[in-house]
Amino acid sequence: MTIALALACSATALAQVPSPDPDYLTMGPIERYLMPSAAAEIALARTAAPPSISAKASILVLTKTGYVIAVEGTNGWTCLVGRSWQGGFDDPEFWNWRNRSPVCLNPPAVKSVLPYYEARAKWAFAGATRDELAKKAQVGYASHHFTDPLPGSFSFMLSKQAYLNDDVKGPWHPHVMLFVAMDQMDTWAAGFDGSPILAPPPNTYRAYEPITIDIPVHRWSDGSKDP
Repeated sequence: MTIALALACSATALAQVPSPDPDYLTMGPIERYLMPSAAAEIALARTAAPPSISAKASILVLTKTGYVIAVEGTNGWTCLVGRSWQGGFDDPEFWNWRNRSPVCLNPPAVKSVLPYYEARAKWAFAGATRDELAKKAQVGYASHHFTDPLPGSFSFMLSKQAYLNDDVKGPWHPHVMLFVAMDQMDTWAAGFDGSPILAPPPNTYRAYEPITIDIPVHRWSDGSKDP
């Protein structure tokens, strides 16, 4: 889908967003999304990937003005604790303040995906609504301020300490999350019948946000097996 077509379809796409949980109709108080301390957030962020990666990665922590670098890494990776608004715009728990999603991005994803996620955090904490976040994302991609994910962009989500949503009330399964452009879904066989590579519903794809596909794996970052 081209940017122009995405912009033309945006009103329809946003109108089809399912009814959110009543508790998450709007963003809650900022304090609910912050962790008790930078040290706690650093420790949780490192659980996203094996220590061989996370120990040398840069670490971001969320403040009232957005993400800031708490630890300068040496391997080109960046780990952080994602929040609910970094998910899809269709997510009924878009403003769930309980969400804590440790993720560790590889160097291509740091260059091409992380700037978008950092911007969404700043916009959210500046008071943007979900619809306003979507519109800002459209403008960012149309102006090429944001780009499609670079080839090879992926992240680890291997933390047993995550809280992804109120359905699982904790982590899901350890997985590798790839960031791909819309025209690369078939290349990865994402969502194909019988394929182990999982994809979001096709009607949620948008050219103005990175598409993520998941490959479940068998072990958490601490080496233990996923039962």
